[in-house]
Amino acid sequence: MKKILIAAVIFLSLAASRESRAAAYARDYIPLPPGTSLFCMYFNHVSADKLYQDGTKVGDDFNQTANVGMLRYVYYTSIGKSLYGDGPFTIDPQFIVPFVDINLSGTYETLNGGHEFSTTGFADPIVLCTFWFINDPKDKFWVGFTPWLTLPVGQYNRNRLASPGNNRWAIKPEIGVVKGFGEKTYLDLILGGEFYSDNDKYAGSNKLAQDPTIQAEAHLSYDITKQWAIAMDYYYVYGGETKVNGVRQNNEMSNHGLGLTLFFMVGTNNQLLFSYRDDFSVKSGAGANTFGARWAYFF
Repeated sequence: MKKILIAAVIFLSLAASRESRAAAYARDYIPLPPGTSLFCMYFNHVSADKLYQDGTKVGDDFNQTANVGMLRYVYYTSIGKSLYGDGPFTIDPQFIVPFVDINLSGTYETLNGGHEFSTTGFADPIVLCTFWFINDPKDKFWVGFTPWLTLPVGQYNRNRLASPGNNRWAIKPEIGVVKGFGEKTYLDLILGGEFYSDNDKYAGSNKLAQDPTIQAEAHLSYDITKQWAIAMDYYYVYGGETKVNGVRQNNEMSNHGLGLTLFFMVGTNNQLLFSYRDDFSVKSGAGANTFGARWAYFF
């Protein structure tokens, strides 16, 4: 039972870490004009009752819910002429502050001495910046490079089943490509690799290490009207096997997710977005369903 508990807590920690990042949506890799500021508020509700390890279902009733809120500020500016295209070499320094509420019951409760578990607090903040070295609005073609840096300053307690923070650094270099087709259709392709430092305060004084992960996304979006658009989303994550005190946990991921996103403008300065994602094929981790919402204000 202890082995199952360790696996469950690791999966929970990794899931909380991923959900406290603002995943890309369709057209996020299209830069706004230099001088524009963007303020976003995100909310994701994540639920799961299935847990997998190396392709095998673990336990029968791992009830997990997480509510994740994020504040994000972005500023677009120009640093010269792009390497290709008629647009400027645009960059967008930004930061993300996440807030997480996690609740566990079912098998988690059984393994935790019959007690439900919940935790709330600030997760690890993120600083990032996209560099659009290809910016060609005329032909609707953009390529950007984004380094993400996760700072280990979120709330963390080594003696609790899980914490909002992860007590480790993470860096993710990512590249995003967007191509428009005709007047209404866009295709986004995003590929990144994430690398992690060790957490030497995991579940007491244990050492948690994680292999790098490869993360890929594809978004196909279409303008229903000038104000409304819809997107089909695909997500994939590979790798990320963990070690506790040097012992491999046999939890390498090869997980697939599908989603649907609806976004629309309210006036000229506000955008609302609603999304649903189903992690339908999971090798290791939680088979989660995610309902998301985002409000964006341009000024």
